[in-house]
Amino acid sequence: MEKSTTLYGALLATRTRYPQRNALIYMRQKITYEGLLRDVNRLAKGLADYGVKANDVVSVCLPNIPSAVHLLYAINQLGAIANLIHPLMKYEQMKGIMEETKSKLLFVLDSFFAEFTDLTKLGIRVVACSPVQTLNPLVKTIYSLQNRSKIKNIANSDKILSFYQKEGVFACDNDFTKDAIYLHSGGTTGKPKVVALSSFSINALASNGLDILGINDTKDKFMLAVLPIFHGFGLCMGMHACLAFGACNTLMPKFHSEQVVKYLKKKQISFIIGVPILFEALLRNKHFRGPALKNLLICFVGGDFVAPSLFERFNNLMEKYGSSARLYEGYGLTEVVTVCSVNNHRFHKAGTVGKILPNVAMKVVDLDTKSDMPFGRDGELYVRGETMMNGYRFLQDEKDQPFVRDKDGQVWIATGDYGSLDEDGFVYFRQRLKRIIKVSGINVFPNEIEGAVMDMGSVHECAAVAIADEKLGNAIKLFVVLDHAAKASNFDDEIKAVVLKRCGVYAVPKEIVYRDHLPKTLVGKVDTKALS
Repeated sequence: MEKSTTLYGALLATRTRYPQRNALIYMRQKITYEGLLRDVNRLAKGLADYGVKANDVVSVCLPNIPSAVHLLYAINQLGAIANLIHPLMKYEQMKGIMEETKSKLLFVLDSFFAEFTDLTKLGIRVVACSPVQTLNPLVKTIYSLQNRSKIKNIANSDKILSFYQKEGVFACDNDFTKDAIYLHSGGTTGKPKVVALSSFSINALASNGLDILGINDTKDKFMLAVLPIFHGFGLCMGMHACLAFGACNTLMPKFHSEQVVKYLKKKQISFIIGVPILFEALLRNKHFRGPALKNLLICFVGGDFVAPSLFERFNNLMEKYGSSARLYEGYGLTEVVTVCSVNNHRFHKAGTVGKILPNVAMKVVDLDTKSDMPFGRDGELYVRGETMMNGYRFLQDEKDQPFVRDKDGQVWIATGDYGSLDEDGFVYFRQRLKRIIKVSGINVFPNEIEGAVMDMGSVHECAAVAIADEKLGNAIKLFVVLDHAAKASNFDDEIKAVVLKRCGVYAVPKEIVYRDHLPKTLVGKVDTKALS
């Protein structure tokens, strides 16, 4: 694919090659590339007529529904910036984001429209988007009845339908290097940041798509597009990469394991990317079994921590039913769109988070001296390449940018992650630096504790955090959610014995707390800050 183009340009090129291929499947509706581009163009014309111009910030707070896809490419066509926001954002959070990014136009789900109408007092236009807008009349009627109290007072002029105009001629912005997307990230230091990505950086990652998936032909290949586009993984690998190569995205606004099974039986899912809880939910579904699993080709999981047993259980299930699919792990950060390295069918090595992508470079730097480290030595991971962001936006101090220039003039991003590389180009991720806990001066890695405990088999999920200790400075507190099948309610002795054996004496938890569930972040990761 051509990297030196806009996101819209990439979609346009695919429409030219495969106009009658299905681009999207949404519930029972199939949308061709011809139809998708027509709707994108109609919406872009409406946005232009409304007054949206190059470099304006248009906010999109939607799950994976057709309107979200239309907006992504229509905004990009105009050279405006798509500010992608989690659809469960609350009013005060939304107000802060809109003010920070100076955005005056917000698209939200119609069922959430009433929550944000007060933003109009700040000069912000709020537009309602229906998840059933493109579906048949019966589905629309049922949805209207179910959500009547939330949507009955929305005027037609406040609905996104009012923005779709007849296709017309207007100026497109073809600058693929400028800011195209704003994503909201914890940053490499844990403080909230607005990450600015260009079309080029997203296309650069997408260009690796076929190699990552291990395919040459995208005909009749389907990506489960369930990871939302406000997340770099969902935006690029879950949405744009497949559209850039002519595959089909099976849109799922909210994850339901039973719906995944139905799509598999219809041969409408070939690839799944997700977080660990998604794959755990699939494994718990008794219908996620049988010959339909042969329709899966490959799956990828990402997150701060993935239990080693998840790979074993998932891959054993695939093997049992004759599926060639396997679950692989990758590594990345929003500052480089998402993926830096990944395991797949062709290149994989146990204990790693994959091989570095061809258009990405990585190195390891000593935490104290900042000198480059040899293979096999731990330090902070640095990354550079075509996928690098344009930078953080709206900083009070530009010193908070994570860019580091080396002695040769090369610019790197300091990831804030601890790990190492080997001679074959594989990455060993140990821990986010901000999560490393010093116990009596010794580095303790929560990931290692969590991995050891998860491998016990009776634990559904867990998280290790630091607590103050008078003698040691810090000690470990472990939160545990037991599997439903676990008969005993207290595994303290077993847990401590496993951690001692696998991780050492300083990693043994001082406290163990059992819970029914652990708090999650907006992207489904365990919220260790809340636990701390």
